[in-house]
Amino acid sequence: MAMTEDEREMLFELATALSSALLLLGLHEPEGLRSGPIIDRIAHVAAMMEAHGHEVPPAIQDVLRKAAEAGRPIGLA
Repeated sequence: MAMTEDEREMLFELATALSSALLLLGLHEPEGLRSGPIIDRIAHVAAMMEAHGHEVPPAIQDVLRKAAEAGRPIGLA
């Protein structure tokens, strides 16, 4: 089943909010940026945003950059 535009927008908003929270937590717990599936999911949402012509918000860009700096391999299309 395809995602509706409203569902996609909600996903994008939630990923942005989650990224902002992760940035705050990452300042205190950088290990969290190196492990766990959430960074992969955020990278996937960022790729979806780009594929649908949306600009990837700074919070998402920042959390992916910080995860890469912490040693996490990040693959974006």
